[in-house]
Amino acid sequence: MSCLVLAVLGLPSAHALSPDRALSQLRHDRWTADDGAPAQIFSIAQTPDGLLWLGSRQGLYRFDGVRFERITTAGGKPLIDDDVLSLKAEPDGSLWVGYFNGGMSRVGGPAPGQYDYQRDDVPLGSVMGFARDARKRLWAITPVAVVWLDPATDTWTSAQDMGIDPGWRPERLYADRQGGIWVAYSENQAFGIVHLAPGATRFQPYPKPVQIPYFDEAADGTLWAADYWGVRPLARADADPRHARATVSWLEPAFKGAGLRFDSDGGMWLSASGGIARVRDASTLRAPGRGVVLPSPESFGPAQGLTSEVVWTIFEDREGNIWTATANGLDRFRDNAMAPIALPRRDQSFAMAVATDGRLLVGNADRGPMWVSPDPSQASGSRIDELGGPDMEGVTALYRDGNGTLWVGGARGTLSRLGATGLEKVALPPELEGDGMIGMISSDRAGGLWVSRLNGGLLRLYNGQWEMQNAKYGMQAGVTPRALAEDAQGRIWTDAGQTIGVFENGRRRDIKQDGPDIGRIGVLRAHGDELWAGAARGVSMRANERFQRLLGRGGERFEHTTGILLRPNGELWLGGRGGLTRVPAAELARWRADPAHAVAFERFGVLDGLRGSTEKTGGVSSVQSDAQGRIWFATDRGVHWIDPDHIPRNTAAAPPAPTLLGVQVDDKALPLCPHLRLPAGSRDLRVDYTAPALRIPERVRFRYRLDGVDDAWHDAGTRRQALYSRLEPGSYRFRVIASDDAGTWSPQEASFNVTVLPAFWQTGWFALAMLALAGALVWLFVRWRVAIARLRVQRLYRARVGERERIARDLHDTLLQSVQALMLRIESSRRRLALGDAAGAESGLVHALEEAESGLAEGRDRIRALRRDEAGVDDLETAVRALPAQLELPAGIAFALEVRGRPRRWRQPELGEVYRIVREALANATRHAHASRITVRITYALLHILVEIEDDGCGIQDEVVVHGGSEGHWGLPGMRERAALCGGTLSVQALATGGTRVAVRLPRWRGFRR
Repeated sequence: MSCLVLAVLGLPSAHALSPDRALSQLRHDRWTADDGAPAQIFSIAQTPDGLLWLGSRQGLYRFDGVRFERITTAGGKPLIDDDVLSLKAEPDGSLWVGYFNGGMSRVGGPAPGQYDYQRDDVPLGSVMGFARDARKRLWAITPVAVVWLDPATDTWTSAQDMGIDPGWRPERLYADRQGGIWVAYSENQAFGIVHLAPGATRFQPYPKPVQIPYFDEAADGTLWAADYWGVRPLARADADPRHARATVSWLEPAFKGAGLRFDSDGGMWLSASGGIARVRDASTLRAPGRGVVLPSPESFGPAQGLTSEVVWTIFEDREGNIWTATANGLDRFRDNAMAPIALPRRDQSFAMAVATDGRLLVGNADRGPMWVSPDPSQASGSRIDELGGPDMEGVTALYRDGNGTLWVGGARGTLSRLGATGLEKVALPPELEGDGMIGMISSDRAGGLWVSRLNGGLLRLYNGQWEMQNAKYGMQAGVTPRALAEDAQGRIWTDAGQTIGVFENGRRRDIKQDGPDIGRIGVLRAHGDELWAGAARGVSMRANERFQRLLGRGGERFEHTTGILLRPNGELWLGGRGGLTRVPAAELARWRADPAHAVAFERFGVLDGLRGSTEKTGGVSSVQSDAQGRIWFATDRGVHWIDPDHIPRNTAAAPPAPTLLGVQVDDKALPLCPHLRLPAGSRDLRVDYTAPALRIPERVRFRYRLDGVDDAWHDAGTRRQALYSRLEPGSYRFRVIASDDAGTWSPQEASFNVTVLPAFWQTGWFALAMLALAGALVWLFVRWRVAIARLRVQRLYRARVGERERIARDLHDTLLQSVQALMLRIESSRRRLALGDAAGAESGLVHALEEAESGLAEGRDRIRALRRDEAGVDDLETAVRALPAQLELPAGIAFALEVRGRPRRWRQPELGEVYRIVREALANATRHAHASRITVRITYALLHILVEIEDDGCGIQDEVVVHGGSEGHWGLPGMRERAALCGGTLSVQALATGGTRVAVRLPRWRGFRR
């Protein structure tokens, strides 16, 4: 498989990796299958949009620095294979893909397509590489052919007539910066190189054969070749007499390499047998010869965290990151703002002090101190010189006084100074002999040295004499301050519990009112007329006899500060658990003038090279500066330096433009297009987007909005997905913007239009139809109410007409008949009187008077009945119980009322009509049937109401029942009319046992109130 190792060249990058950093000091990130990365990645390419493409034996993948996305189609058609060997990105955004099993694809761009290996023009075998010459022709090689793509016919043409022997086995393909094409080949046991110069029509043999080399150009245009035996400029590829088929290497002979890649700062990267290797500055390489020491490259393998010792390709992206594709995944190397230095000590808090010559003295409680000097030629990035033997006491405090003397405090309580011959032990007071860690060392301008010692308290060494300070300043015995500093007035400040104290005029005073209010102080730093204090709850500065607290934007409090440094240019640097923080001088000046001002700041943390965390140690600031202007920061895993004037940054001309990756609607993926139409009923919209910033993608932030829904931008932070639910039908526009790792927002945005189609009930015509239907319903309702009102009026009218008819019937049956009879009797008496029959005439007149009195009484009864016609209540039972008294039924008549079911409240006029029917039936049973027993039965059924009146009178004649009444009488017709007015029916029948039953049935809903 090693014969398939490829070195894929990238597009020009913005910057590469600092040559003043060792390989171990670069930021290394790795991705394996656990992170979604494919295995066996053979090729890497970067398209103009900034996305990284990976060709692997598991398929084609796209990577934005955060997530891997597998690509399976080109131009809407499935890719030829998922076993990818080679890639080439084109300026038009397309990507050429070559497969292990033969065939090619062009993904994206204006003309995506497939070149299946079954085509006659596509050569057989694995497509091992692509290249473009000076004439912009695309070249490709397989184990059996060298071909180029004819754009006029879109077919592949063999280069046999251009000097390529069909018996050769092409192995490597490379295009130099001038557009020349280089092909390395093998033939049986021989090998060679041919070159197609720009503008030439035939390949020419190159006189310097190298065994199947990897090609790349250095910054000065020199073409280098790397193979198993090493690396050398191709023009200086001389045979090595020590090995058959070998070429002299410009590296240490023991080095065995393969792939080759120059970064844009002149570094040479190689794939080696155990991982990768780097030559920081390839321009220093020299041909072997007398006095020439061949260098050994830096190495980085699985022991240092590389995903595999098998490296298939090395690639530099446009941001200067170096990528290595291995058998197990993907690795990235990039610059750090901070250069970490791992020290040969256990992980414990380190103390440090800078010597006058710029060297750094470092130590921790594990072992004695050591000199640290940055040196990228060392594996750790620094030269480390031990000061003392391996059994030397550990260090808990380091300090450089005003005279430049370095002092060392030991973990077992010893105090030493660094002299010309090394460490010189300084005797402590006899009463302090024995263990007792030294926690802090400081000095004053008078030449006194202040030492805080566990189990010893605070001491001052002046003119060779020790002074015990606890008793002098009224502190409890054994109290050991953690921080101490002298201000411009010569006062000594120290921590005092949760506040700050000052030694002046022979006494100690604690500032309890208007103190720094930042908790237990861990570091004090005097700078000019200012006194700075750092503690667990933040940072405060005293000037003009008052403290003011430092706050940052976004509510930053600068908590757990252990280091404070002010540079000559006015910048403030703070060290703490969150990392190293820089506050610009201009921001600090604004804060001094306005203490309420929240300063802007820049923080360097884990993503910038920080390793470990910092804790308070030795009373000295965890942030120091050296003579070269570097700023040093100590943690429990070593020390770090940063060059504040040359901080590596993303130098891209503009922040990355966002890229849309995909759209899902209701969990179904849809193809991306400028105008997306969603079907009716669509509910959930998900948009995946990214911004191809590969240097520090963890700091890339996004904002998005959906015009038509959002009134402002959503701050998505680092999230690369937008979700919307329950979109109403209409037209929308999705927009997203991105920032780079420095927080600068891109002026470009990615967008597309979205139209949500309405369901039929959401359309305008449906709304109009519903409006018309509503209008029709309103119209029908009005018509119905008018009909009901009309019906009520008609019912009232019919009731009045019926009442008039009843009155007419009563008048006809009583008054008119009585008057008619009276007139007949008077006429009969007159004739008898004219005949002289006085006795007959007198008898007739007597009968006439009786009939007149009878008619008069019947008239009064009818008038009384009219006045008592209404029931006067809202339940039928009460009204019927009152009828015997109203009708003055004779005492001999037995009256009974039976109620079946639950009585209900009746409504008018139904109650009045039924009441009159019952009253008429009772009157008829009394007057005409001469009944002795009358029963009224009211039944409340589920769907109807039944009112029955039964008597035991003489009964009713059949012809009356058949004809519905007697001729000249209107009682029964009137009762039927009243029943009809209530929507019911009236039935009359003679009982077999004698008597009559009158029954009224009406619907339940007509009788009750709602």
